[in-house]
Amino acid sequence: MNKVSLLASIILILYSIQTSFAAVTNFEKGVAKISMSLGNADLVNVSIETIETPADYIYSKAYMWGGDESFPPKNFIKKITIIIGGSLSFIPLSAYADLGSPRKIALEKLALHGFRLIISGGDAAASYNANLDFKNNEIYRRKVVSAEFPKEVWEETFFSFNHLHN
Repeated sequence: MNKVSLLASIILILYSIQTSFAAVTNFEKGVAKISMSLGNADLVNVSIETIETPADYIYSKAYMWGGDESFPPKNFIKKITIIIGGSLSFIPLSAYADLGSPRKIALEKLALHGFRLIISGGDAAASYNANLDFKNNEIYRRKVVSAEFPKEVWEETFFSFNHLHN
């Protein structure tokens, strides 16, 4: 393959790649909201609310993404509400309770009508990206990665739920 056809092939591939992000939004007055269609007529609506970190916060010396023992985050996520196709999705507190100083959120489509909620937060060395992955209308994975040291500092959690059907 000559250089011209190789270059043409690369350009064609780059133009055919479409971003799967539906939208990116910043937090305003402690709230961020975003929506995306999954393509199967299901609409995903996400709302995230934050709360300022109280001066007497009992976990202020514990590690939180977006802060450290000396400087706890200015705020943290109080509540995540996700509605998929009109149904409220359960999000356990452990999926977001340690995410401090969130700045923006994004949604990304995944295979088989799944999606990823990306929460970016912190500042400088305390910055992070949290990926919350969903399929079958529930969270199944969370991976939080340091934005400054992504290969050295990260944590990953897998979720599974035993549903009672009465």
